[in-house]
Amino acid sequence: MFRTLMDRFVGSEWRTFCGYGPDRVLSLATAALDDLGYDYDRETVTTTGAERTMLGAEETGDRLVVSDPVRFEVEIVRATADPLTGTALSAVLGPERRERATEGLSVVTLRTVSDETRPTMAAFVDRVIERADRPPWDVRHHVGLRVAVLLRYKIRLLWIYWRGELPDRREGSDGPG
Repeated sequence: MFRTLMDRFVGSEWRTFCGYGPDRVLSLATAALDDLGYDYDRETVTTTGAERTMLGAEETGDRLVVSDPVRFEVEIVRATADPLTGTALSAVLGPERRERATEGLSVVTLRTVSDETRPTMAAFVDRVIERADRPPWDVRHHVGLRVAVLLRYKIRLLWIYWRGELPDRREGSDGPG
C-alpha cells in the first residue's frame, strides 16, 4: 500500500530538496550517470519566476538529459530561502552571514517518471546516494528547514522511495526504509 501511495504521489515528476549545493549535486549526478554508462547531455536552463521567488533560485540551473538506456531528465536548481525566511534573514543578518545560513541546498527534479523509466531512474538515484558522503535528504543545516520536521520527513521519504524501486530490492519492500 505504501508503494502504491508513493507511486501516485510522485506521478510523472519527482521533485524534492537535496542537502547539497547545485555544484555538488551536479558532480554527484554526472559521476553516477558515468558509473552506470548512461548517455546524457548537459544543458543550462532558465529558472521560472516561481522558482526564483519561492526558492530564492538563481537565474539559471542545470539539466541533464539522459538518452540511453531510457530518456529522462534531471534538473538541478539552487534553493536559498522562501520569501518569509529571506525577509526575516535580511532583517537580522548581513549579506555574508545570510549567504552562509542559506547555502548547501538544491531542488532536484526527475522527469518523466513512468513504468518504463522508473527502474533506470532508481538505479541512478541509488548511485547518487551511494556516492554522497552523507544522505542527500539531510537538510537540517539549512536555516529554513531546521524546525520543519514534517517537511524533512517528506524529503527523506521522497529520496528513499527510489531505494525500494531497484528490481532486486523491490520484492517484499512495502515500507519507507
